Amino acid sequence: MHRAKVITYKFLINILLRLPDAFYAVLFAVVFPIYKALHKERAYGRVEKHLAAAKEYEARENNGTNKMLRDIKSPHPNALATINARDTFRGIFWNALESYRGLARFKSVEKRIVYENEHIIRDAIADCANQNAPIAGISIHQGAFELLHRALCRYSEHVHLITDSVGDTTFREVLKNLRSDKHLTEYHPDETGRLIRELFRTKGILAMVIDQGKHTKGNTVSLFGRPSTLYLRLPQKINEMGAGIVTFRTWSEQERIIIRFESYYPPKFDIQHGRETSARLNDHSVKNATPSESALVTAIAHEVETWIAEHPEQWSWNYHGNFIR
Repeated sequence: MHRAKVITYKFLINILLRLPDAFYAVLFAVVFPIYKALHKERAYGRVEKHLAAAKEYEARENNGTNKMLRDIKSPHPNALATINARDTFRGIFWNALESYRGLARFKSVEKRIVYENEHIIRDAIADCANQNAPIAGISIHQGAFELLHRALCRYSEHVHLITDSVGDTTFREVLKNLRSDKHLTEYHPDETGRLIRELFRTKGILAMVIDQGKHTKGNTVSLFGRPSTLYLRLPQKINEMGAGIVTFRTWSEQERIIIRFESYYPPKFDIQHGRETSARLNDHSVKNATPSESALVTAIAHEVETWIAEHPEQWSWNYHGNFIR
């Protein structure tokens, strides 16, 4: 019976991914109003609330009353102001389709992937190799985010991915098979100890998204002036143990899927650079973490806020834990 369900799921996914974009455009147009009506007090309502608060925060910032550090890659100040909840759900819908087509190795998707700033991860791997250490590649649920894990296999033969359990057992098995790569090993959250041992044994890459977690404690940060949670405890721990951290992200454009590497945090970052980084961030009134959080968490939270503000229509605003209130 189980084998029959696996075959059925695989067959259906194979068919669904090959349906034309015109079919999905019609499907979204029909299904979204129904979804909106059914989730007014739940996911859709949360997105409207989160967007309104973020827009208000950005408006205050742009008026000079809440200035924060921005660099040359910072978003256009009106990026948030121009989108609505429908835009974000449309982004999730199409990026999910792109993700699964990419995992299924559709050439039409693979040829559109563009890698930016690859020197960051290559230099990070070289630096950590000199220290006999692994690295963590961390990102968020933005753009075709499922492709991020596969992308890391481009740089290491040992990529370790920790995933949450979703859906029924058969569907998880089919999804794991779709996501599989000869260089990728998946772990359940309960296997964190084994993951850490294997990561340091292979000197590989830990692959994580850090803006959603279940049954685990995160780090309290501030996103758009509101208390939020990022799940950075595992990257923090392995960084203290001697692993480096590379931040990276993805977003989709009309003809391209961008995978961009952003920053490298060397091993034991807080010990070696924490005091200096905290002083620099405080000088620019960056307030992305509670006083109990480290400079590493503060810096990553600032990056994440910048990524979301740059492409707000492609971030999953609807997760329960994005904002504490």
